[in-house]
Amino acid sequence: MHDLRRLAIGCALAVACLPLGAEEPRAPQTPLRGMTVKICEDAGEWPPYTYFERVGGKPTARVRGFAIDVIDAIFGKAGVSYSVDLLPWVRCQKEIEQGAPYHMALNASYNESRAKTYLLSRAYYRTTNYYFYSRRQHPDGLAIASLADLPKYRVCGLFGYNYETYGLKPGMVDQGARDFPALIAKLHAGRCDLFLEKYEVMAGFSAIGQPFLADRDLAGKSVPGMAPTEFYMMVSRRGEHADQLIRLINDGIAELEASRQLERMLKKYIP
Repeated sequence: MHDLRRLAIGCALAVACLPLGAEEPRAPQTPLRGMTVKICEDAGEWPPYTYFERVGGKPTARVRGFAIDVIDAIFGKAGVSYSVDLLPWVRCQKEIEQGAPYHMALNASYNESRAKTYLLSRAYYRTTNYYFYSRRQHPDGLAIASLADLPKYRVCGLFGYNYETYGLKPGMVDQGARDFPALIAKLHAGRCDLFLEKYEVMAGFSAIGQPFLADRDLAGKSVPGMAPTEFYMMVSRRGEHADQLIRLINDGIAELEASRQLERMLKKYIP
């Protein structure tokens, strides 16, 4: 009994009995510090969240935006290196799914397939859902009172984008267009009746020299009764240190929310 008591006291005082100048053992360094997290995003751009910086009206190789500010704040504090490339969106998603060479994306809405394929972070921004139509083809507008009315029309969209948040399953949307100019041209030509997009994104293109909303023949209205769409970061389940990466992102988003820094970051782009 006395030996056990002496052993317990000895263990409790072990730190205090370290030789002068000796340091306590440090916690192991996170493995994320030893890698560069590779991020990909849509080459068609997603302003004000991710887009190429413009100089003299011309795009540079530098990627800017709200999502970049957020991940820079999270990774910067943790001492984690990262890179961002803009690729065709379908290719980006596929390479994240494979776990190489890309580990994650910054802007993803929810659907069941993505939830099964990737690790989705906490939601960190929300967007307003609009439908857009051509005044050339529909001068009197469209009769849309709820989401249930959308399938009554020919809906077109962008290749690889998610439209399940609008209640539209794969095959219900003509997704042949590769970018917004092609999508709008398709609408004006009468090849579809409407397309669905976030108002913040359409407005964001104006800030980078593509003023789609200035088109007088393009009309837009909010989708009646539809709540804002939440967006997440999307991490590969197969990527290196996936569990540590998604935990770091979630903790970082929570901290930015609690300090209201996330709100201040967004106001820089959407006053």
